[in-house]
Amino acid sequence: MGTTQVSEIMKAIPEHFNPEKALGITASVQCIFTGEQASNWVIKIEDQTCEVEEGKIEKPDLTIKADAELGADLLMGNTDPMKAYLFGKIKVSGNIGFGMKLIKLFS
Repeated sequence: MGTTQVSEIMKAIPEHFNPEKALGITASVQCIFTGEQASNWVIKIEDQTCEVEEGKIEKPDLTIKADAELGADLLMGNTDPMKAYLFGKIKVSGNIGFGMKLIKLFS
């Protein structure tokens, strides 16, 4: 497919975080990407801050599993997350309610 680098997109996530929309939110998101750019990432939101690191954690609040390039498209806003979920292109487990709020925390 394209030349989208998942690692670059993941590392840039905090730049698009809207702290004012995250008041009172403490959560962790495990992203598990498969395919050519398979990797694992953790997004941590706490005290109106957002950090991203490569790796895995125990008991995340939300887990998102997808092909790496589709995951990158989702994060960049190029793919509708609801359609991707409904068509089985991504798998989401954990706090689905938080998953719906997650989209609104980033521009």
